[in-house]
Amino acid sequence: MKKALVIESNTGIRRLLIEVLTQEGYSVEATSDGLQALARIQECRPSVVLLDSEMPGIRGIDVLTKISNLSPDLPVILIAHTDEKGVETLLENGLVKYCISKPFSLTDLIKLLNSLGI
Repeated sequence: MKKALVIESNTGIRRLLIEVLTQEGYSVEATSDGLQALARIQECRPSVVLLDSEMPGIRGIDVLTKISNLSPDLPVILIAHTDEKGVETLLENGLVKYCISKPFSLTDLIKLLNSLGI
């Protein structure tokens, strides 16, 4: 079964992502905390992670780095709070493989998920 881990500090966006991913056939776990998410990755073994770039406590980029060290092949979609130039810089530097910017289109998110072949 396809599993998704949503790490999103905004309650409304987190609920929306859970709903959309469930409709797309994913089993979904969610948290608002990056450190808690790192523990959840070990337990739930997700197929994909959707990661908020700005959370209280630990930054999304720091969580992404730790996820990459724990599970280098795990696809992580960064949900960025940045303009297109900022996203391009992250992608060009290889820090991020998959990224969408807030506000994002649910259609674009679903297309991105489908392109991962999960």
